[in-house]
This record gives sequence, C-alpha cells and structure tokens, in this order.
Amino acid sequence: MAPLEAEIAQLKDAFARRQQIGVATGLLAQRLAHHPERAWSLLVCVSQTAMSRVRNIAQAIINAHCGRLSPAEVEILSVIEMHMPHGVRLIGARVAGQQPTSESSQ
Repeated sequence: MAPLEAEIAQLKDAFARRQQIGVATGLLAQRLAHHPERAWSLLVCVSQTAMSRVRNIAQAIINAHCGRLSPAEVEILSVIEMHMPHGVRLIGARVAGQQPTSESSQ
C-alpha cells in the first residue's frame, strides 16, 4: 500500500507543478502579447541561461505577479527581463516585504 500512496503523492506533485508552469506561461504570454508557445520557449531559454528549473522560474513569475518576490527570485526575474522586449516589465515585481513603488502600482 505504501508504494501506491507514494505514487499518488508524486502524481499530485507533478500535476501541481504542471499547473504552476501553465499559469506562468499564460502570464508571460499575456505580458508579451505573444502566443503561449513563445512564452514557453522563453521559459525554457531562461531556464538554460539561469541554470534553474522551469518550475522555479514559473514560481518567480507568479510571485512577481502577486507582488511577493524573494531576493533570489529577483535575480531570476532579471534574467527573464533580459530576454523581454525593451520596456516590458513583469507585473508587480518587488521583493517581499517592500512597499510597491508608484511605477509598480500603476
């Protein structure tokens, strides 16, 4: 019974990660006004450049959108923004605990 329970837990975790990556892909696609396939390509490219897992990058994008970034996620976002068109910033990007600036609250 224990192996079956472990497999169920593993599948639930994989489903949650897939959903998280899907949300981040959608946020990037909306922000860039591109097709989700282009946003996915950007996630993969950033993953390779930053030597970070796609799920970690996805979590940083979601946290930026929600305005609750950790200092480590700020570094990930700087790599992402290097690949974005000039002037395109991630929504609500700030370090956790900091107040939003007038630029990010508009």
